Amino acid sequence: MTPAERHRGRPKKGDEHDTESLLEAALASFAEHGFDKTPLRLIAARAGVDVALISYRYGSKFGLWKAVVTSVAEESLLQTEDFLRHAETLPVDQRLQFICTRLVDTIFQRPAFSKVLLSETISNISAERKELISGTLMKPMHDLIMSSLRDMNLIQDLEQQPDPGLSLTVAIASAGLVSSTGSFATLFTNIGDDRQRLEEDLARLLCRILRQS
Repeated sequence: MTPAERHRGRPKKGDEHDTESLLEAALASFAEHGFDKTPLRLIAARAGVDVALISYRYGSKFGLWKAVVTSVAEESLLQTEDFLRHAETLPVDQRLQFICTRLVDTIFQRPAFSKVLLSETISNISAERKELISGTLMKPMHDLIMSSLRDMNLIQDLEQQPDPGLSLTVAIASAGLVSSTGSFATLFTNIGDDRQRLEEDLARLLCRILRQS
């Protein structure tokens, strides 16, 4: 085997591309075209790297997709842990609103990921990708928030009231749906392009959903 063959696909020394930029390019591409219709060459062109670099680092398109999901999950869970800890230091009557506000903010930071998440969970095309999303992000985040809400006595299991777990699922899904649809979500409102008002109104709606639990 020649030296060229041994090193085929490997990034040359000094040519390491910023991983974050590559993952962002992949996320944007998956959000626009879906997993199956996104070729690695498109992602490589968007990130400004050779397609061989992606194959070397991640092995396959699914390997890259998994890296994207894992990266977003880790960041989102860290942010969630942080604002839940801060909520515990606030007066009781301010905690739920604070949590809902920060939750909406966290979701709105990555509207492209919300689009990917919704597409994967609705389409039922790949059980493997759906399970990865569920196990890496959705269930850990749901369990983390639910546990904190219970510990702070912000929700209760009461007869004749919606299940708290369902209420939280609806709250998170609603924020994700609105963030992923962009201006379409405000077409029938007076909010217009006021993103701050959109997030504030959405946070208040999430509070109403959770208070009914």
